[in-house]
Amino acid sequence: MENFKLEDAVKEVMDGILPKKSRKIYEAQYDTFVKWCCQRKLENVNEDVLLKSKTLSSSTLWAHYSMLKTMLNVKRNIDVSKFYKLSAFLKRKSEGYKPKNAKVDQIDKFLLEVPDKDFLMIKVALIFGVAGACRGKELHQLTISDVTDMDHALLVNVRNTKNNVDRNFIINNSNKNGIDLIEVCRKYMALRKPETTHSRFFVRYEKSQCTVQAIGKNTFGKIPQKSGRIPKFAKFNIIYWTLLSQNLGITVS
Repeated sequence: MENFKLEDAVKEVMDGILPKKSRKIYEAQYDTFVKWCCQRKLENVNEDVLLKSKTLSSSTLWAHYSMLKTMLNVKRNIDVSKFYKLSAFLKRKSEGYKPKNAKVDQIDKFLLEVPDKDFLMIKVALIFGVAGACRGKELHQLTISDVTDMDHALLVNVRNTKNNVDRNFIINNSNKNGIDLIEVCRKYMALRKPETTHSRFFVRYEKSQCTVQAIGKNTFGKIPQKSGRIPKFAKFNIIYWTLLSQNLGITVS
């Protein structure tokens, strides 16, 4: 009877922490870790065990770490956030990761040279769109609770995808061309008005200020027209937005 009550309590906690669609992904990650431990006859989970288990590629490392941290906290009452050697390891490995993108220099040029005053939201949409291969609809549906600041990286959860499978991606500063991607995103996030009543992540941005109005899904498709007004980037925008449109699922006119 006590075991039954305990299982009910755990289930209630899980339902409160994890979104319905994400739960299977979190549980699958935890089950994989448990299986790995069983194969090596590791009964106690500690920092050294987790360090040995981190054989994932850097592009998914932080996302899997976040899921495993949540599951270990709920299932075994283990606070992984206190494992400082593990955090340092994850930071080092993510810094050494270089995304495979043939047009990364062109994107860097846009992020570095276009002024934030009028284009900060567009920069953040570009960073999210390319880093997470997001569609316009996915960016439109993104909420503030879907973006977690993990100090050395931003963890983004994408829900209600076209394939009905939630996914995660990381935004970090693996780029060494003088662009602090995380700070660009943080700058935009910090401008969110306290009186905003909805939870949509992307809100309108005008004259260095965010408004309370959420950005509509069709607005993402009109972004190329706005950026095309910059003479210096008129020719570059064709290449730049073609690349982005492939990820966002929008049509560049």
